[in-house]
Amino acid sequence: VLGWIAVPVVLAVALLGICVSFGWFSAPSAFLASRASLASAHAEDCLRRPGFALRVAFVGNSFTYYNDLPHLVQGLLAGSLTGNATSVKVGACLHGGQSLDSIWTQGARQSDEEKIGGHDMFPTVRALLSNPCGWDVVVLQDHSWGPALPDSRAEGLDVLAKHYEPLLRQNAGVSPPPLVVLYQTWGYREPKKDLDLGELDKQFETLTWKLEEGYGSYAEELRRGGLEVAVAPAGQAFKRVHDRSPDLWWQLYQSDNKHPTALGSYLIGAHLATAVVEHPRFRDLFGAGLKLQTSWPAEIRPYGNNAPPSDKDLQRVLAIAGPIEVR
Repeated sequence: VLGWIAVPVVLAVALLGICVSFGWFSAPSAFLASRASLASAHAEDCLRRPGFALRVAFVGNSFTYYNDLPHLVQGLLAGSLTGNATSVKVGACLHGGQSLDSIWTQGARQSDEEKIGGHDMFPTVRALLSNPCGWDVVVLQDHSWGPALPDSRAEGLDVLAKHYEPLLRQNAGVSPPPLVVLYQTWGYREPKKDLDLGELDKQFETLTWKLEEGYGSYAEELRRGGLEVAVAPAGQAFKRVHDRSPDLWWQLYQSDNKHPTALGSYLIGAHLATAVVEHPRFRDLFGAGLKLQTSWPAEIRPYGNNAPPSDKDLQRVLAIAGPIEVR
């Protein structure tokens, strides 16, 4: 009898493992249920538009949800529209501490939706990238040091080729596939001793350079897969501030020495928005380019209820390291 019982149990466990590996059951069931109507709501919106919405998706971790970066970018883009698009819609699949590989398997973390205003979170990457309306832009952010190290870089390249590229090319049947914007991160303010990156006192520069190299490899892989790609060089922007204004560079980091403050997120958001605005596909929507306001948007809550950056500091950081070029 026990043998007959064991067979269905083993099969059930195996089936669950397959589902998890494909990202089907990678979020709590309550979260999946609470998000069940989100895809249909997005679909209805894209079907009843007189003027269309520019649609931007985000996949990443806490470096993306700190200071509600998705809605910060949404506001920057919406404030610069001059063409046929009438609004900007965003969606996200975010999970703190994850890589592109692990978030594919685990999906979003329910509690992280609060960090982006309590809305627009999808339960899995598959659900996000399979949304019926498709996406015009998809922003991808890997683990904060993942693309810098050989093993984790190889893992990122593998998951991009196997899982992300097929869904991005398909884009829910909407043509053309989205522009993929790679969100290049930066070295930590204080060295991380367990990272094998040479001299500790040079780790910020080394890690930033290795991340630039790693995201460049990701861009090459995605382009080989037939996708258009831009790399938003947020890490290089952090380095420019580091080199030109060390006191201001210190203000780009939270007390944990790695996550961005609201000042850092604004600089990042400016580069991400520029990657979209300056791409040939979207230039007719942004006739005057990116219109950056040098004041923190009142509707965006800085992480941890910290005070927003001053207008003066926003002006300083943009003057030093604001968008110049997006490769």
